[in-house]
Amino acid sequence: MTDAPSSPFGPLAALLGIRGVAIERDRCSVALTVRPEHLNPHGVLHGGLPYILVDYAMGAALTTRLEPGERCTTLEIKIQYLAAVRAGTVRADAAVVSRTRRVTVLEARVHGDDERLVALATGTFFIRGDETAGATGADSSSAAR
Repeated sequence: MTDAPSSPFGPLAALLGIRGVAIERDRCSVALTVRPEHLNPHGVLHGGLPYILVDYAMGAALTTRLEPGERCTTLEIKIQYLAAVRAGTVRADAAVVSRTRRVTVLEARVHGDDERLVALATGTFFIRGDETAGATGADSSSAAR
C-alpha cells in the first residue's frame, strides 16, 4: 500500500481526497471530488463521505474559536440526505451556531457541483482544556481540532 499524500486535515482526509476550500472565524468549507472508489454498489456516493466532510468542516470551523490549550471532540452529528451524487465535487460548508464554555452547536450544508443541496447536518462538539483532558474518555475524532 502506498502512502497517501499529506493533508492539514490528517491522513484520512488525504486518503479520501478531502481538501480545504475556505476557513474563517466560525466557518469552514471542505470539498471532495467524487472518485469511483467513493461510490456504493449502486453507483452513488456512499453516505459516509458527506458525513465525513461535515465532520471535518464542523471541526475546523470550531477550531477557529478555540483558545490555546483547548481541543474539541464530536459528540454527535445528525445528517439528512436529500439528493444522490454520482460524480463531480461535493462541498460541505459549516458554521458555528452557538458556543458555550464546553459545548458548541454547528450546522452544515453539503452541495453538489450544481449547488444542489445534497445534505443538511447539525452537530454538537465538546470543548475541553488541558485541565479536563481525558475527562470524557474520548479523544479528538477528526483532524483540524
